[in-house]
Amino acid sequence: MKLNPGAFNRLLGGAGGLGQAVTWRRASLCPCRNAYSGAAEQGCPLCAGKGSLWAVPIPAWTGLAGMRATREWQAFGEFKGGDVVFTIPSDSPLYAAGETDRVVMTQSSEAFDQVLTRGAGDQLRFPVQEVTECFWRDPTTKARVDGAAPKVAADGTLTWTSGAPPAGTQYSISGRRRPEYYVFRDLVQDRAHHFGRALPRKVVMRRFELFGD
Repeated sequence: MKLNPGAFNRLLGGAGGLGQAVTWRRASLCPCRNAYSGAAEQGCPLCAGKGSLWAVPIPAWTGLAGMRATREWQAFGEFKGGDVVFTIPSDSPLYAAGETDRVVMTQSSEAFDQVLTRGAGDQLRFPVQEVTECFWRDPTTKARVDGAAPKVAADGTLTWTSGAPPAGTQYSISGRRRPEYYVFRDLVQDRAHHFGRALPRKVVMRRFELFGD
């Protein structure tokens, strides 16, 4: 039996393939990490205490493994809700991904709701597809006040040209976001019996909001 990398690549990407478009950001360790414990410096201006830095996004594509692969990962006892297993074709830039790299699913979306305070961190810390609603309570009558949907910058900062919540007011904002993951574990497979052919990689992806847990 000879497995064909090209056949896998056609199945997992390109027109008519089973893959999904993503963006990939390579991770680097921040130099603020303690030399003995490896812990990040809290409040570091480079990494914001996460201990890692990420490069600019690169377009890529990947396949998602079926439920059987997910159940096999659960058997390790390290599974957390939301974990997925990627099957990465060798012709995707993502094939070079390493631990803690970040991946955004650019063809998927999910609902989000958050409560923020105007003027105290007007920022969404995840990739946003769209904001559909923004409202707050009138400070006197407690009645609902509907505002305008803000514009969302690349870093998640929110700005309004009109219809913004008053300064210091708590407001509710909702819409749709792009799911974001990081590479949690590389499920290494020995390819020596196929003469080192570039067959698909399997990696476990964990929701980015769990990074550092």
